[in-house]
Amino acid sequence: MKTKHRPYSSLPILDSYKAYAEIDLSALKHNYRILQNEAKSASPNTSLICVLKADAYGHGAEECCRALLSEGCRFFAVSSIEEAIDLRKICNELKTDANILILGYIFPSQARLLAKYDIITTLVDIDFAEKLAAEAEKSRVRVKCHVKLDTGMNRIGFPARGEDEARKTAEDIARISAYSSLDICGMFTHFARADESERLTTDRQAALFAEVDKALLSLGVDVGFRHLCNTAGTVFFPSYHFDACRVGIAVYGTLSGKVIDSLPLRPVMKFCTLISHIHKIRKGDSVSYGGIYTAEEDRLIATLPVGYADGFIRAYGNAELSVITKNGIKKAPIVGRICMDQCMIDITDTGASVDDKVMIFGNSPEELSELARLANTIEYEVLCLVSARAPRIYTEG
Repeated sequence: MKTKHRPYSSLPILDSYKAYAEIDLSALKHNYRILQNEAKSASPNTSLICVLKADAYGHGAEECCRALLSEGCRFFAVSSIEEAIDLRKICNELKTDANILILGYIFPSQARLLAKYDIITTLVDIDFAEKLAAEAEKSRVRVKCHVKLDTGMNRIGFPARGEDEARKTAEDIARISAYSSLDICGMFTHFARADESERLTTDRQAALFAEVDKALLSLGVDVGFRHLCNTAGTVFFPSYHFDACRVGIAVYGTLSGKVIDSLPLRPVMKFCTLISHIHKIRKGDSVSYGGIYTAEEDRLIATLPVGYADGFIRAYGNAELSVITKNGIKKAPIVGRICMDQCMIDITDTGASVDDKVMIFGNSPEELSELARLANTIEYEVLCLVSARAPRIYTEG
């Protein structure tokens, strides 16, 4: 017999926590308004698709969905059918209609669920489309679909990486559009390099998308709703805004430096902990596993009850954290290896005390970017790594 379990879903909600993520919903709403204005800069009819996949990039999909609905957002994108059903239940509870698009693969056998919860799915290729059509027909339902074009990302999608592929794909889409069990109501692609100074790749992808769209129109097929831009595309390629722009990590107040520099976004998540213990070490003493840090003089060390099980991974070992002391914010470096549930910082000369709040990131976008740099990764991963063990605490400014 198989059992099913969601990690930490049964943990109690208490009044205080050793490590937690503070989510500022007013910052989320602020970012939405900024990005909405940016999306409409080239065309007033352009709307936003807010991406809430991966539990809203670790911020909590339910609360973020509610906040964005209150700002007028009516289109969300997720990665899985489970995420989509969860959002639909929230919309139904609030008696609010919204489009919900699954960006990735689902099982064709889930056609009935798509129709039941009024979810739009992505057609990833011709084989998948035919299987989904057959399953939908078997279940006597009609499924809403957006066609994904692979114009150069080389991940998923109908091939359209050149003119020949574009023409063949248009013929395939025209053929499946005749299936009564599929309601093709949109088409999109995904830019691979819109956040880079090199523009030729993005322009090429947009041109190939237009090639497929033009060929479809000549075949009598109008997909109706077109979206190409991710956040970087929204900011740097206004001529490709079309009907909607998909905004993901930027709505949470971060992305690459040049995007942040161009828009007054605010970080939504503050990853926090506190000082649980303070002790002195002498010259020559080592700290934590393996003794990779040895004090060159007497130092004052604070222990924090946060570690890699909370999403504060070992790769952040050279980070400096912000300690909120009675004398203001003081920077304190990590010393020694980060453990599963704890880590240590050097608070010599900071005036820090037990129970002082420590900000791992969230004061500025640069803090998140620095952790990403230390781990040789991107800001997306740093946010998503904050584990379910760290509760999300919601505020409104």
